[in-house]
Amino acid sequence: ITAEEVDKRRDFRDVTTFTIDPEDAKDFDDALSFKTLSNGHYEVGVHIADVTYYVKPDSVLDLEAYDRATSVYLVDRTIPMLPERLSNELCSLRPNEDKLTFAAIFEIDDKGKIYDEWFGRTIIHSDKRFSYEEAQQVLETGLGPFVEELTILNDLAKKLRKERFAKGAVNFETTEVKFKLDEQGKPLAVVPKVRKDAHKLIEEFMLLANKQVATFVYNYRKGKEKNAFVYRIHDFPDPDKVKDFALFAKQFGHKMNVEETTISRSLNKLMEEIEGKPEQNVLEQLAIRTMAKAKYSTEAKGHFGLAFDHYAHFTSPIRRYPDMMVHRLLQHYLDDGKPVSHSDYEERSEHSSEREKRAPDRWR
Repeated sequence: ITAEEVDKRRDFRDVTTFTIDPEDAKDFDDALSFKTLSNGHYEVGVHIADVTYYVKPDSVLDLEAYDRATSVYLVDRTIPMLPERLSNELCSLRPNEDKLTFAAIFEIDDKGKIYDEWFGRTIIHSDKRFSYEEAQQVLETGLGPFVEELTILNDLAKKLRKERFAKGAVNFETTEVKFKLDEQGKPLAVVPKVRKDAHKLIEEFMLLANKQVATFVYNYRKGKEKNAFVYRIHDFPDPDKVKDFALFAKQFGHKMNVEETTISRSLNKLMEEIEGKPEQNVLEQLAIRTMAKAKYSTEAKGHFGLAFDHYAHFTSPIRRYPDMMVHRLLQHYLDDGKPVSHSDYEERSEHSSEREKRAPDRWR
């Protein structure tokens, strides 16, 4: 990393920064920085691996990444979108190394209210690589590295999450599983993944960054003609599918209001009612199937499941090509670049959505 490149960026190397990822992760996309400001507010930085610094448009690397559009995670291996030299080494936000990042920086108070935001390129030096389990232990015991920072961030995440659900986000807490394998790849056990506060902490700040980046770009150009951008959109569910699901849920004694304006609240109420009951798994799975499929688009249609007017994927450029497009477009507009072709990016968005759908189907 040259001194010239460092001079172009906001330097966060002296600010407390850490990553929280699965224990077996090698590609660390995101890091959080934290400091308390003189006015009592907090500065929280969501720093994302600056993949597009290394992967230039229309290079062989870029064309291959575009074609794949996503990394594929199998039981025993990952088929990466980018070569491991990039995904696990140069771009990965490993601890105790200077790393180039693209960031969303927020000034936020202890109630979770945002006072200011900044988007741009940064350089960081991660102080610690937490696994989710390690971070959770610090939160539960109140002992360990960066306990104050983690505790404050966790409190903020809970407030952001509460606000999100108050605005109509749908709460699907489905159980994921992980396979334990022996050295020959033979399955030994199926272990349910338990989502705790450490997982939700990271989730909320990633959602915040994704939402605020999309909102910033949408509002950047005044008037009806908006700048082209790659949004992550999620339509309202098909009313007929919701009615069919409500009839099925009724067989188990659960009532649902299927009016369009109350679907999300009604679904959340149902999810609370069925927690721990024998029918929980089947109803959760069917509820998800009644939902529209989220996809990428240049149309800013909003995200029903998250109850966001504008949403994009900004936080995982190591494993998703749409995030790389979002990084490039955001920087283009920050540099006051000229409008780009909506149709060109719509085509790329459709390709990315198709590849996302194909990834799990192809390897079954």
